Amino acid sequence: MVAIMADTLVQPWAAARSRGVLAGLIVLPRLWIERAGRRNELMSLDAEQMRDCGLDPIAVRREALKPFWRD
Repeated sequence: MVAIMADTLVQPWAAARSRGVLAGLIVLPRLWIERAGRRNELMSLDAEQMRDCGLDPIAVRREALKPFWRD
C-alpha cells in the first residue's frame, strides 16, 4: 500500500517536470504537502491497525519518519 501511495505522488511531479523546470517547481510544494500529510496519517495508526491493513509496522514507521522531500 505504501508503494502504491508513493507512486501516485510521484506521477504528477514527473509529468510536470517533463514539461519544464518551472512546471516541476510549481507541482513540487504540493507533492511535499501531500507526502507529509500521508506520513502523518501513517504515524497516527497503531501497530494493530497497520496489521489489520496488511502493513508491516516497522516498514510503515520507517516510511513515516522520512523527511517530506524524500521519495
